[in-house]
Amino acid sequence: MIPVMRTWLGKEEAEAAAEAVASGWIAQGPRVQEFEEAFAAAIGTPHAVAVSSCTAALHLALIAAGIGPGDEVIVPSLSFIATANAVRYVGAQPVFADVDLATQNLIPKTVEPHLTGRTRAVILVDQAGVPADLDAMRALCDPRQVTVIEDAACAAGSTYRARPVGVGAALAGPAVIEERETTAVLLPGDHATVDAHGNLIIDVARG
Repeated sequence: MIPVMRTWLGKEEAEAAAEAVASGWIAQGPRVQEFEEAFAAAIGTPHAVAVSSCTAALHLALIAAGIGPGDEVIVPSLSFIATANAVRYVGAQPVFADVDLATQNLIPKTVEPHLTGRTRAVILVDQAGVPADLDAMRALCDPRQVTVIEDAACAAGSTYRARPVGVGAALAGPAVIEERETTAVLLPGDHATVDAHGNLIIDVARG
């Protein structure tokens, strides 16, 4: 079997996990807050909220964007099923658009034909850690008041135009270990963060 990707874990990660277990805090607690603050500082955003998975991060991002029944959300035809499932969780309709052959990411050329009066958001996935062209997608979507949600679950540590992935999106869920549900978005071991620049979004995420 050829793995899609390999995790890079060693003694330091094992010791950190052991310390958390020994502290008695296996959910939330001071280590989670430390992680949120460190991650936010690393990518240059005011806030980061740790959640249980990338699926949960996408779900919260859609709720924070006010998306619900009757709305359409454009998602890539090549992605993990959580991308479309999160849209269904809020009662909206996922609309599949093709991806670019070279990057395997959505591009404006493949998204534009699917934009309708009901389109409220585009979930832009950084497939396999390759940053999508966020600026080009926002140039298409912003004038139409379509929210761009960046799913950076595989791309934490990657940069796009000299800035960390996720920073330029309206909402983003970056990842630390790779591949949703085994790593999800942020914390090692099925934990994630939603990062944002507005307190209202943070209130929704933490609510």
